[in-house]
Amino acid sequence: MTMVVIAVKKIIFDMHLAIIWKVFDGIKFEIEKNILQLRAYFMSGENQLKKELLLFYGKDRPYQSFAGRGFEDVPFLRNSDDRFKIIKENLTARKGTLLDIGANLGYFCHKFEDEGFDCCALEENRMLSYFIEKLKKAANKSFKVIPQSIFNYKKNEKLVFDVVLALSVFHHFLKSKEAYFNLIIFLKRLEAKELFFEPHLPREFGGKIFYKNYTPEQFVDFIIQNSCFKKVEFVGKSEGGRPIFKFSEK
Repeated sequence: MTMVVIAVKKIIFDMHLAIIWKVFDGIKFEIEKNILQLRAYFMSGENQLKKELLLFYGKDRPYQSFAGRGFEDVPFLRNSDDRFKIIKENLTARKGTLLDIGANLGYFCHKFEDEGFDCCALEENRMLSYFIEKLKKAANKSFKVIPQSIFNYKKNEKLVFDVVLALSVFHHFLKSKEAYFNLIIFLKRLEAKELFFEPHLPREFGGKIFYKNYTPEQFVDFIIQNSCFKKVEFVGKSEGGRPIFKFSEK
């Protein structure tokens, strides 16, 4: 009986700790956001959002290109136009729901909303989610922004979408055992007609230690074994040489 009481107390303590941490994280984000906005306000130039983005990234370049206007002169790491073209040309669905996992700055939701899809941008990073919302508003878009991890989004529920994009994101979940098994749980919850998947190339990460460091082919087999998908095909390569695969139910 004593052990049961101790276990219950620990569960309650952990729950309280999680709530406190969530509140603290929210306060921290608001402070960082307000400081960023204030610094941008005193910078020269009229585009407040652009100034905030430049301050946020500092000397780094944004990972993803921008879908909206007014950012043509901002350098970025990856041009997403080629990936969008590959996916668009190989889509079976012409409308319906689309989930972009690890949406970054929301490029694909902008583009596929223009194609008639009801899009959801799933992005765990709070500051990136903030920028997705701002860029969405600036472009007068209506897609949904979900500032959550894929592992916490509708936890313990089936995730039903017509199209899912997992572009250069799943390899982050190979770094630890916990994330790896959470990815398996996520894949088993996923019910989609099509999944477009862009894996990493193992050589890109040199000597970094991963719990699993799959080749693209091994990653494809892993997804087939742990998901609803029965068919997979190679549909193209992105500008960095990473392959893009299309999974389908049948």
